[in-house]
Amino acid sequence: MIIETPEKIRFSHQIAEFGTRIAAYVIDQLLQLIIAALLIWPMIGYSVSLTAPKMTYLTAAFLLIILFLMRWFYFVLFELIMEGQSPGKKMMRIRVIRDNGDSLDLETIVFRNFLRIIDGFPIVPLLGGFIALIDPLSRRLGDMVANTIVVKDMHHRLRLPDFEVNLNRLQEDREALLIKQRLSENELYIIRRFLNEYHKLPAAKGAELARNLADQVRKKLGIETEGGDSLLFLERVYHQHGVDHQE
Repeated sequence: MIIETPEKIRFSHQIAEFGTRIAAYVIDQLLQLIIAALLIWPMIGYSVSLTAPKMTYLTAAFLLIILFLMRWFYFVLFELIMEGQSPGKKMMRIRVIRDNGDSLDLETIVFRNFLRIIDGFPIVPLLGGFIALIDPLSRRLGDMVANTIVVKDMHHRLRLPDFEVNLNRLQEDREALLIKQRLSENELYIIRRFLNEYHKLPAAKGAELARNLADQVRKKLGIETEGGDSLLFLERVYHQHGVDHQE
């Protein structure tokens, strides 16, 4: 599915498979049972130790409250704080998003999850599962009302630019070059990459590329002196721009 944001940025999302969504739902149901059991167990143990009927009624009321909260607010809470994911969805690597590319808000999450009572009619999610099976985007009724879809979670590994550069010929005590204007970041990147990859080139080809690049840099910087060691010149230019260290 292709989503285009109001800023005209297009994102490609892969719709989550029906089986993956069922697996995530089962995991969430098991987690709800575990959480409810951990919360209710101390209360049950305390009521069993007493014979007063009031404690039995209190335990039953507490149980109903816990089940109510789990039923209605488990998914709302987790999808709000985990940006469209519940623990089950996170384990299965799927996520809820808006079908227009906007981020989820509380109103959307509430609409989507409070319709689970219809999707889950009568006991198991038969209706919601049937609708998801026939819908092209695998949406259940809650997704249709809230304008959401469930997609595979995307993970992007963002890497910082590599600012390390090989300056093998540079001598710190050399006289600074008379540079009339600075190079752009893109031009410095070209020099840095060439200096780092130069040793991988055949000697004759590397020397030719170094001369050509050095001539272009001299012209760009307004340096009229020609000849000399092209690699050393490129290293001096890069060093003088103050980016020969890792940021």
